[in-house]
Parts: sequence; structure tokens; C-alpha cells
Amino acid sequence: MYKHLLILVVVLGFLGCQNIEYPKKPKNLIPEDKMVEVMIDIQLFNTAKTYNRTPMQNSGLTPYHFIYEKHAIDSLQFAQSNTYYGANLDTYGNLYTRVKTYLEIEKSKLDTVFAIEKRSRDSIKIITDSLRLLRIKLPNSTSVDVEAVRDSVTD
Repeated sequence: MYKHLLILVVVLGFLGCQNIEYPKKPKNLIPEDKMVEVMIDIQLFNTAKTYNRTPMQNSGLTPYHFIYEKHAIDSLQFAQSNTYYGANLDTYGNLYTRVKTYLEIEKSKLDTVFAIEKRSRDSIKIITDSLRLLRIKLPNSTSVDVEAVRDSVTD
């Protein structure tokens, strides 16, 4: 019994130790910096596609076609470069880390802009609501035009 189990383990060990052929470096390899840019665009398109699919469907433009044109590459060049980089997990991991870092920085910038806009809208709403509640009268007995004040604040 143990003899058969030992033979099975040895045979499986030999079968598991096969030579893995890594892809050769393609002649038209996309440089790492450009590959990161391509990967960023792919991530952005995939996110946009899951958020709102209708504009993409209406345009008839496929995301990859747009990305290939933007970066002056073709699908074969991308596939070969992606396969080459993907064969080395350290390199591919570094590429994705750069993509993730870039996207996190851009998200942070957008979050800051949105927060500033929200504070501005909230401030305008507070001013407008206060003017409505107080119904301020000017010394010459004319009412303050709340809409005009709000429009002047937003400009």
C-alpha cells in the first residue's frame, strides 16, 4: 500500500515539474510607461461601462478600438505585450500598482473638487434660505430680490 502511494507521489512529482516556456520579448513590445497608460484607459473604460453603458452602445465605438487609436497600437501588439508582461508576475504586479496609484490620486483630486462644489452649493443655499426667512427690507422700504442675490453669489 505505502509502496504504491510512494510511486504515485514520485510520478506526480515528475509530471508536475515540467518546463514552462515563457513568451519571448516581442519586437514591438509596448514600453512599460506606455503600457501603464493603456492599462489606465482600459480600467477607466471598464468602470465607465459598468456605470453607464448606454453612451458607449449608442456611439458604436468599442473601448479597445478607441484605446488602440489613442495610443497608436494594435490589438496584436497589445496582446503580445500583455502576455509578455503577464508572464512575469513581479513586473505585471508593478504595472498594476502604478495603475492603481494613478487612479487613486485622480480619485482623490475629483473628491476634493466635488467637496468644494458641495460646500459652495451648501453656502449659497444657506444664504438664500436665510434671506427668504428674514425677508430683509432695505432702508428705502424695498424688498431684497432673493433670486437676484442668489444669482449674483453664484456668478
